Amino acid sequence: MLALLPGVPMPANTGGSLRALTMLRALDAAFDLTSLSWAREKEDIQALDRTLRGRAWAVPRTGPVDTLFAEAMGFVLGCPAGYCRYGWFPARLRELLEEREFDAIHFDHAHTALCWPLVRRLQPEAKLVLDAHNVEAEIVERVADSAPRWQRKAMRWQAGRIRELERELAQQMDLIFACSEKDAQTFRGLGATAVRVVPNAIPPLSPPMVAQRRDVVFVGSLDWRPNIDAALLLAKEIWPRCRGLLPGSRLAIVGRNPPMQIQALAAHDIVVAGSVPLVQPWLERAFATAIPLRAGSRTRIKILEAWAAGVPVVASRIAAEGLPYTGGKDLLLAEEPSEFARALVRLWRDRQLADSLVREARRTVEPFTPAQIARAVARHYREVLDIGDSARPYNDAYAPAMAATP
Repeated sequence: MLALLPGVPMPANTGGSLRALTMLRALDAAFDLTSLSWAREKEDIQALDRTLRGRAWAVPRTGPVDTLFAEAMGFVLGCPAGYCRYGWFPARLRELLEEREFDAIHFDHAHTALCWPLVRRLQPEAKLVLDAHNVEAEIVERVADSAPRWQRKAMRWQAGRIRELERELAQQMDLIFACSEKDAQTFRGLGATAVRVVPNAIPPLSPPMVAQRRDVVFVGSLDWRPNIDAALLLAKEIWPRCRGLLPGSRLAIVGRNPPMQIQALAAHDIVVAGSVPLVQPWLERAFATAIPLRAGSRTRIKILEAWAAGVPVVASRIAAEGLPYTGGKDLLLAEEPSEFARALVRLWRDRQLADSLVREARRTVEPFTPAQIARAVARHYREVLDIGDSARPYNDAYAPAMAATP
């Protein structure tokens, strides 16, 4: 099996990298895996190679001149901005496809699947599988709705190009993994005939909340526009409404690569932590997490992480979209800044409510363990490869991920 990724998922410090690493580990346990990643600066290919049984390769991303040329050519051809560089492939990919026969090609994100015509030409018998982390066109459409007017036309053009790419991939892939049933329905509507829901996995469950938790935390990659928008909304419109009613509390904004507009939010009771090795210590200090997303696509590692850490969640409907929640039971729903502020104050004052949310959320999150996700991934791959449960796996050792599941 060959897995193609737009970046090396180590360190696994974003929702996308956490999902990608979970999928790689599942495939590596069940099959003879080779992975090829387009490496960014500070990503650790050596750590990934040590983690996997199979071989992990990486090639550097194209330089600015090559990227500009690829984007210009892509614009002429109607390719979405930011995707086009993945249509110009390094020699290493062609070498891998020419030197070895693969049973399946695993595309992580739609970006890497731009190479499907090359793969079909060189490996016509290989099954093509896309792990769709999001319905990307929906994200851009939602961001456009709240963007400045001068940006909306360009963003809607971009959304249209992405939608056409997703339609093409839906009709060309042998199997698509979606994060939620809502995403799966979207891909089926675009023409996909084989879609399976594989939700995001969560970290190991933490102990329930403790009395010393006093902060409100927001966790998310701060180089992603929907998260930037949510963090600004939280700091500028929600926090001022409730800070005076939460004595000794702080707002902590945690996530990699915060832009200047996020860094400028720092104040005596607002901490902009930026990139951190682990989010767990920040969750352990939080009495609640607030997630006022106005754009994005499901499912939500932010909420899964909070549930696993025993942190009550206040979220918009878009933030919780795709998760099996019950409003008021697993989490509190809010849309307007005033609703978020009231919900946070309510959790601060009502420990019984907070404890109840934590208990129910832990029950909801139990099926999202990495082991269960790995078994599901292996099962779906066996189906598309037409390998029976009793068939001998490609690895010499019979991996737990290959075991039959109910």
